[in-house]
Amino acid sequence: MEDARFRELLTEAKAGKTAAMDALLVASFDPLRAAVAQQMGAALAKAQLEPEDIIQETYAACWASLTNANFDGFQPFLAWLRQIAENKLIDIQRAMLAEKRDVRRQVSAWGVQSGSYVNLLDAVTSPLSSPSRGAARSEGLAVLMVRLQQLPEDYRQVIVWRLIEGLPVAEVASRLSRSEAAVHMLFHRALKQLRDLMGAPSNYLSQA
Repeated sequence: MEDARFRELLTEAKAGKTAAMDALLVASFDPLRAAVAQQMGAALAKAQLEPEDIIQETYAACWASLTNANFDGFQPFLAWLRQIAENKLIDIQRAMLAEKRDVRRQVSAWGVQSGSYVNLLDAVTSPLSSPSRGAARSEGLAVLMVRLQQLPEDYRQVIVWRLIEGLPVAEVASRLSRSEAAVHMLFHRALKQLRDLMGAPSNYLSQA
């Protein structure tokens, strides 16, 4: 991304224009994913973790603090995201050492493939199963990370806990201090709002 275009998008994103934030994070998704893959290394090769877990946390931090950040160009912005991701990985490694347990899912070969975030993307948009549409799927995943941050916190939590972490309804109900019936209703409302936020794939997928 050219620096002039980046600065234009950054100004718009700080003004609250979602499309500009989409463009920034879509452009950063693939290089950020590659950096996460390199940083995870052998120590986390067998950990139950997906790269999107780290990217989702990274985008959440970006979403919360972007208005106070300033960058001259795209590369400094990307370096900032990489540093956030590296800090998230360090936190996970420390937690694993302290608790002597694996984090969530088994890491497989890096690259966009079937997995919980891809499944979530397919659940809220048209499935993107063609191998020739890997680039479009990457864009969709990047937008999904942004849209998750736009949900109310209880909506985001119930989607992540149920669809990403695979927790049973009873456990989610306990965490949210709600009945299981209320969790079912919350989940369906959250999924509907996420679908509405995602909109038609043609809105953001260059190969749709």
